[in-house]
Amino acid sequence: MERNLPIKFFQKRINDERNTEGGGNQDPPKWFDEALVPYKAQQFIYTLSEVSQKILAKQREDNYIPNVIKLKVNEDALAKTYRKEIRQIFNTQKMNVIGLSQNDEVLIKIESAEEVSKITKKLAQGLKQSAKQGVKLGIAAIDDIEEHYPEISIDNETFEESEELKVKLFNYGDPELNIIAIRAFEKFCRDREIDYSRTVYSADLNIFKVSHASLDTIAELKDFDGVQLISEMPRYYVTLDELDGDGEIEIKMPDAGIDYPTIGILDSGIAKIPHLSPWLLEDNFTKYHEDDVDKGHGTAVSGVLLYGDEFEEENYTGFQGAKLFEAIVFPNNTTQGVSEEELIENIREAISENDHIKIWNLSLGTNKEADEIEFSDFGKALDEIQEQHNVLICKSAGNCGNFKKNSPRSRISQSADTIRGLVVGSIAKSKNSTDLSEKNHSSPFSRIGPGPSFLIKPEISHIGGNAGLDEHNRLVLNPVYTFSKTGDRKGVAGTSFSTPRISSIVAGLDHLLNEGFNPLLLKALTIHSAKYPTELKVAIDEKLKHLGFGVPSNIQDILFNQPNEITLILQDNLEKGNFIEILDFPYPQSMVDEDGYFHGEICVTLVTSPILDAANGSEYCQSNIEVLLGTYDEKTDRDTSKRGIINPIGKDGAKNLLSHSLYSKSVIKNTESPYTRERVLVAYGDKFQPVKKWSVNLDEFTPSNKEKYLKNPKNWYLKVEGLFRDFIETKAEMQRITPSQEFCLIITIKDTRNESHIYNEVTQLLDSFNFVHQNVRLKEDVRIQLRN
Repeated sequence: MERNLPIKFFQKRINDERNTEGGGNQDPPKWFDEALVPYKAQQFIYTLSEVSQKILAKQREDNYIPNVIKLKVNEDALAKTYRKEIRQIFNTQKMNVIGLSQNDEVLIKIESAEEVSKITKKLAQGLKQSAKQGVKLGIAAIDDIEEHYPEISIDNETFEESEELKVKLFNYGDPELNIIAIRAFEKFCRDREIDYSRTVYSADLNIFKVSHASLDTIAELKDFDGVQLISEMPRYYVTLDELDGDGEIEIKMPDAGIDYPTIGILDSGIAKIPHLSPWLLEDNFTKYHEDDVDKGHGTAVSGVLLYGDEFEEENYTGFQGAKLFEAIVFPNNTTQGVSEEELIENIREAISENDHIKIWNLSLGTNKEADEIEFSDFGKALDEIQEQHNVLICKSAGNCGNFKKNSPRSRISQSADTIRGLVVGSIAKSKNSTDLSEKNHSSPFSRIGPGPSFLIKPEISHIGGNAGLDEHNRLVLNPVYTFSKTGDRKGVAGTSFSTPRISSIVAGLDHLLNEGFNPLLLKALTIHSAKYPTELKVAIDEKLKHLGFGVPSNIQDILFNQPNEITLILQDNLEKGNFIEILDFPYPQSMVDEDGYFHGEICVTLVTSPILDAANGSEYCQSNIEVLLGTYDEKTDRDTSKRGIINPIGKDGAKNLLSHSLYSKSVIKNTESPYTRERVLVAYGDKFQPVKKWSVNLDEFTPSNKEKYLKNPKNWYLKVEGLFRDFIETKAEMQRITPSQEFCLIITIKDTRNESHIYNEVTQLLDSFNFVHQNVRLKEDVRIQLRN
């Protein structure tokens, strides 16, 4: 079937925007023990009185750096509701709650003895029987209060003298206090002749590099009040596993008169070999002398980007070519590598000086595994760079050599936990006798998810080679092909070489679209098109862990539909207090079978731009969006004179069809079904995931659920609702702004029985329901190509 019908944007109508209604249960939670409240209040008051004495002593010596205490909160009380009660005790006129630590402990800054006094008065209410329920709940939710001491993340046995340290100061959420702490830290180092320099990770991270450090230096630094964390400064190395290859690849030349996209290659440099020279821009970025540069890795990455389809003789990307901007952010790979802060500084500078380039490929990583809870400073820095300069970084998930010693593979590398970027894993194109991975399974070296806080990373995968060991335990590659720095054909393997395939798809999409640069849309389109290879017969959680949402389609297939399907895009900004509810969602009536049940496949992809807060540990993502798509019986009038009811129209018998519980367990477990490469059915629950995807087949409902929710007549609805964490709600309140988050939602409805022209039918329904809609705008030369 021909694929030439453009996907569509549609807009919510005025009445589709609703106000969030109040509600909630007023009963105290099960963990609440009222009898313990006075004892806890007394204990907390005593701890704070000691803090107050320390603050007074410090201020007599002109030390105005706040003290930080940490609250160990009852695990069941970490919910947003009870954070609010805690916050009301510890916030005075200011926001004293400054974030979460690694162990989900709430961090509180205290600036003065007066503040301790105000907090103590609130706690003292807990000693009275007549105390308000909110105060009692806040006190009961806290298990313990203690002073915060710097976290030391250094192995004394492996630590060598003259190492570089990374020292992170608290972010107090107040620019003036941060400046006071930074100045004091610099004086502290000067007085002790500690060799320090300030780094620029992101505006929210106050990080210093300390050079020529010893164990004594660490002991001294621990005494500074504002230090949150001391660790070794991570170093980054690039490895290029390669084999000589043979065979000629014809040189591609840019066509005169064609305006090609530009992709920035954040790497070790690009050699001016005949195949790449015509595509290399004259401008470049480097901080290194040419003697300190080895362009092998960057050349191999660029070769895959421009010639990936030709090398593998497949239409993987359908990419026509791009101009390459060489950004040398990595020196010659000596044993020294490059320190984290230097690499981040180079990336920031390369992008900020060239932010007209919107797509960047970063096939560099670290062998340090991402944390299970805390997002890495490198990832946070990449997020800030992308947000500030409105760019998209395609980032490799990282390689892991654990397969060589037959141990489980590592999780994604630090820096691959970027929220704003698109992170790429690797799959094997084929399997040889020594290879460890099956065809189209995750490559044995490809790092896996999840990221911190169960984040789905990588989001996407592509081919990057296979590997194994021979009978003498030597590494044997089954590579993908590219160029060496001398221009020869080379076999290579790694997530470094799956990533440029995704960069080329994203750049190709951006170039064909006439929509202005839109990173959310590009991410959403790429992920929405992704499918799992038919060979991958494992449970969905294993698929997500190894491949993310799968392998994307080529550029042409992403932008165009067949007659038996339609793809609709809703892109909007959701403010706190509002949600979108469309009660006339245009599901085609022709997709009702002879027994009167709705059928078809529905694929839904949501990509959000969450509010991020670097001080909040596992709660780095401060906002979330939920999507419900389903059926209901009829619209109802609601009594808005009743308490808590704001919206005059409701729905009866509504059911969200993206719910796990509706589908037959035996069908979901059947990995042989032809539908398994499409199926993504995940219970996201309250996890703050910036990317979510559901792909469901209505034929897989249990018989009773079919009867209840798919038997015609039924109406269809779509609901999109935002959720904001307490910390960001409070911060926004103090700044007098309304928090909001941008999202891009893509829905494809497909008639797998090929009985109807779904594209035309849904387009007519959009008209009859008065939706503003339009085909995705394409550049003129694309329309001409299609007509031909």
